[in-house]
Amino acid sequence: MQNLNIVFIGGGNMGQALASGLLNSGWHSDNISIVDNDQSLISKLKEKFPSCHVYSQTEAALNIADVVVLAVKPQTMQAACEQIAAQCQIKRPLIISIAAGVLINSIDAWLGGQLPIVRCMPNTPALVQSGVTGLFANSEVSKNQRELAYDILGSVGTALWIEKESLLDAVTAISGSGPAYFFYLIEAMIEAGQQLGLNEAESRELTIATATGAAKLISESDQSAQALRLAVTSKGGTTEAAINTLQQHDMKNIIESAIKNAAKRSQQLSKPNK
Repeated sequence: MQNLNIVFIGGGNMGQALASGLLNSGWHSDNISIVDNDQSLISKLKEKFPSCHVYSQTEAALNIADVVVLAVKPQTMQAACEQIAAQCQIKRPLIISIAAGVLINSIDAWLGGQLPIVRCMPNTPALVQSGVTGLFANSEVSKNQRELAYDILGSVGTALWIEKESLLDAVTAISGSGPAYFFYLIEAMIEAGQQLGLNEAESRELTIATATGAAKLISESDQSAQALRLAVTSKGGTTEAAINTLQQHDMKNIIESAIKNAAKRSQQLSKPNK
């Protein structure tokens, strides 16, 4: 698979993360092309990926593309697709979209129709090869292409297939937006530590190490999150005092409501593209 030619339309953070992930997983640099219209960004891309092909126009890259990754912002997706539609109809590459809220039917229509398209929702930890991505494929995607898409997104972390495209709204709410929820909690814990007398560096180190350790513990345990929480929560102890406060403020329902609102917003963003 590493001998196939992959073209990234858009060289922003996520496109760069995927290109780096592919290089780290053994993909040949000569088979990776990145296209972007921002001249200042092109200079940076050439410095970061000196062995890859970096273009300001799509024609030369798409003539050899086996895979096209649409790594542009949702609001520019239609224009980007219409610009490359003719070449995609000739070459018929696998199309992978990482744009939030843009439906496969819309992408397919903009590209001229009947193309193999995988829509996916990666998250920002992909920037450090620790992301998680939900994927959905249309009926034009072959078994080999499914495996290819899985390997490409798996190069920056974990990937899993979703049964229905509509479930990508839930993926967006849980994992796409999810890092911000944890950053928000970490932010609050750091500030609380400072209020208790720790300096910022001390509170930051303690908080981040605790978050990392908790994530590692649950990922390597066969116990549920609830069981692990209860194991730390001694009767009459400090943890119980904290958990009681969270429960008094109905924190679980607040979190559930926040995530449901994120999913609802994801649904709303996709409606204009139907």
